[in-house]
Order: sequence, then C-alpha cells, then structure tokens
Amino acid sequence: MRSKFIRTLAITVALLGGVAAAPAIAQENSVLRYAIWSNPNGTFHPSLYFTDYDRAIIFNVYSRLVTLDEKQGYVPSLAKSYEYSADGKSLTLKLRDGVKWHDGVPFTAADVVFTYTSIASGDYPLDTPAFAAQLEGFEAYNSGAAETISGITSPDDLTVTFTFKAPYAAALAHFADRPVLAKHVWEGTPIAQWAEATDLLRNPIGTGPYKFSEFVSDQYVSLVRNDEYFGGAPKIETLIFKVTNAQTAQTELLNGELDIAELSSWNQADLRTYEDNGAKIIEQTGVGGQYLTLDNTDSRLADPRVRQALIHAINRQGIVDSVLYGHGIVFNSNAHPDSPYYPADLDAYPYDPAKAKELLAAAGWADTDGDGVLDKDGEKFTFTINFPVGNKTRELSAPIIQQNLQAVGIDAELISADFNSTLAILQNAETPFDGVLMGGTFRPGQYGSDLWWERLEHDPKYVELAAAVNSTVDDGELRVAVGAWLREVNNEAVRVWLYIPNKGYALSPRVTNYTSIPYETFAGIENWTVAE
Repeated sequence: MRSKFIRTLAITVALLGGVAAAPAIAQENSVLRYAIWSNPNGTFHPSLYFTDYDRAIIFNVYSRLVTLDEKQGYVPSLAKSYEYSADGKSLTLKLRDGVKWHDGVPFTAADVVFTYTSIASGDYPLDTPAFAAQLEGFEAYNSGAAETISGITSPDDLTVTFTFKAPYAAALAHFADRPVLAKHVWEGTPIAQWAEATDLLRNPIGTGPYKFSEFVSDQYVSLVRNDEYFGGAPKIETLIFKVTNAQTAQTELLNGELDIAELSSWNQADLRTYEDNGAKIIEQTGVGGQYLTLDNTDSRLADPRVRQALIHAINRQGIVDSVLYGHGIVFNSNAHPDSPYYPADLDAYPYDPAKAKELLAAAGWADTDGDGVLDKDGEKFTFTINFPVGNKTRELSAPIIQQNLQAVGIDAELISADFNSTLAILQNAETPFDGVLMGGTFRPGQYGSDLWWERLEHDPKYVELAAAVNSTVDDGELRVAVGAWLREVNNEAVRVWLYIPNKGYALSPRVTNYTSIPYETFAGIENWTVAE
C-alpha cells in the first residue's frame, strides 16, 4: 500500500451527472453557462485538484506564473519575465506588480515561495511532484532537517529564483499546470491537513479573472467577474459551470439552457442538428489520450511480448474511424504526437491479429484443448476489462476491444462501474487487475518515470531515462533524452495506447468573441461575450 494518496493525471472522463436547473440570474445577457460532464469533487486547490472538472474552476479563479500558447510555448502571466542561468540550474522570475488577491491582499513573491515550497514538504498529502524533488535542498527540507528549502529564494517582493540540482527544463511546464496559492489564506492550516480543509478548498481565493461565488454539489459552480483582474476585467459578469450529461446537453444548448458544451460525439447527425439550429461547432486538436492500462506486475502481462500482442490485437484505427467518425488519431507512447520531441520512428503497432497470435505463441500461450481460448501451464488466458461509465466514446470502444481480444484467443470480459470505483482499482497498488480503460490529459513539457498506473514507477531503467530528461535545458539534448524515453516506453508496451479524440465544442449563437486553444481551454475568457 502506498503511504500517500496517489495523484492522478487530470482525468478526461465525462460521467453521467444529475441534470439540474442553473440558478436564476437577473442580468441574463451577462451570464454564460458552460457544461461539465461530472460533478467537481470540490478540491479547488492548485496542487491538490484531482479532476478536470475541478481544474476548470481552478484555472478561472487562480492564476499561473506562465500559461501556454498555441504552439505550447510559455506566455508570461503572473510572471512578467523569466530567465534561466547560464548553467541551466537556476530559473529567475520577475513578477507582475500591482496584482491583488480576490480579498484585496497584494500578491507578492512570498505567495510563490509558499506555493512551491509546500509541495516539497514531507507533510504534503499527495505524492511529491517531480518539480519539488528536483529542487536544491529538497531532501533536507522534506525530511525536516531544514526549515526552508535552499532551492527557492526571493530577494525582493517581485523576484523569485528556483535553483535545481541539475538543469531542469520542465520547471516552466509545472508552473503552467499548477497555479499560485495565497499564502495568507493557507499558511494557518498545517500542510498535512490541507486535503481535509473543506471550507478553504470550497471557497478558493485567487488572482484569476473570476471570483468564486457558489458550489452546489451535483448542480453547478458559479463564479463572478473579478473587476480588478490584471488581464482586464472579463466582459461576462457571471460564469456558471453547470453539471449536465451528454444525453441532454444538446437539447439544453439548443433550448438556451447552456451556452457552451464540449462535444461528446462526432456523429454527423448530431453535428447537423447543432448547426441547423444556429450553434457553432469548434474543432481542435485533442489533448487527452485514452488507454487500456495494464497491470505489469501480473505474471501474464509481465512479458512484454504479451503486452505488444494486446496492442496489435486491437483495431485502434478502426475505433477512431467508427466511434470517432475519424475525428481523432492513434498514438504509440506516453506523449502527444504533436509534441516536438515525439520520435517519428516509434513502433506503430498496426492492427495485426496474426502478429498478435505470433507474439502470444512466442510467450507460450496456445489453444491446447481446441476450445478457442489460449492456455499456458493449465491456465486459461482470461482478461477482465474494467471501464468507467459516462464517457460515451470509451463505452462504445469497450465491446470492440473485447471482441478484438477474443478474436486472438483471449477470453475477455467487461465490467463497468462509476468513475471513482474504477479509478480506485488503479489507486490501490494492492488491487489486482488486468486492464482498465482510462484517459488523461497530456502535460506539455512534462515527462517522467511515474508509471504508477502500470505499476512500473520504480523500474531502474525508466527512472534512469527519465532522469536524463530532467537534467538539461538544452533543446537538442532534451530532444535526444525525451526521444530515448519515449522509445523505451513504446518498445516495452507498458500500456495499450488507444486514441486521442479531437476536442470539439458546440457554442450557442449567443456566444461571441470566443477563443480557446487546445491546452488552454479558457484562453482569453476575459474577452468572451454573450449577446442579448
């Protein structure tokens, strides 16, 4: 059993949620209702959040030091500039002056120091982020031998310097993913108790474009405009994240009960219904991958030939073509193919049942009794596929995967459950499993050896390759190191990479001046408007 609650990737699932009426708003033309597929769990905390539903709230309430542009470059935000030292070990950020927290307290470097020191504490309630472990002085501070961490210093209120044990290129990627906390709000609560500080978690105070207003579980989260936002006061007064579901979202949007809904289906009939009623369809490159996660400690799945066979056995492109109507791509390692460091020479694992059978035979699996199911040493090759309900595409892909595996002699069965129950299988290292259908959002610029879903996180080979990635800020060296890491993951087939669905949104005709980019869903939200 792991000693701390395991962090998950931000999960890109759409769960079935209760449909509820949004609150009555007097000024109808200043309200935007944004659909989310599942209830946030209320962890509105920049370093503790667990799902994309909480993340959506956090990224509008809090601000980050840097954000991402369309090409995955870094854009100054709370930091107005940043610069690495010549040896790549130190990163100095100059902060924007005049920023205030939503309660009126000035934002300073002390908030930045507090935020990123807290995740290095031995009391931090989640697994230590890779960023923190790379900081100079981490071990002494984490163990309690030092009261401060030497790798974070602040010579004045508007300057912070991070010093790492080795050149660390992923620092900016961490800042783009984890907003800054208010020291004066959180310093009175012991770090070990943060995850239980419900009142603070559910009443966040940030520096972002919107102030937190109200969270009604299973119904909505309401935010109100921050007139003092450093990026300019948002045009829309009230932003409501409404918990709904894929089955009713289209009707709600066309009836004016929603303004923006992420598409749950690329079915052409659904798209035509939207467009025939004046809604606008936005399509972007996908940012989340879907996987069949494998328990690599299982005696059958420990053999990489078996894992490779599973990938060859599944018609992944067929799923993209039939379930996503072509609006997606397949991928073959733990990064988005659009990453500048994604190798072009990865094994593509094409759909090839004959190759799958060949690999399984090489691993000792054969149908010795002619019943159509492979066996080895008297054991039948059974395989349970667990998957959470709610994500329509994933639900439709599950029986296809089951049939594909059965076609090569694996007795596959499906078990569905709610999202949290399915995720719990992966979170508890003592729970055995065969395969779990899951998804996660890619984090540009972040690569690591933490393959806890696959239970490979402590493999020395992966740790060594990941360490090489986190030891340089030179782009050429980084390309070599990341490429080596991704090739190793690809060759070992640590999981079955399935598909990356394109992102799609339906916008009601009321929405104007809408902008967003693949990794920044709410980019430019301060300029969004809704018509009368």
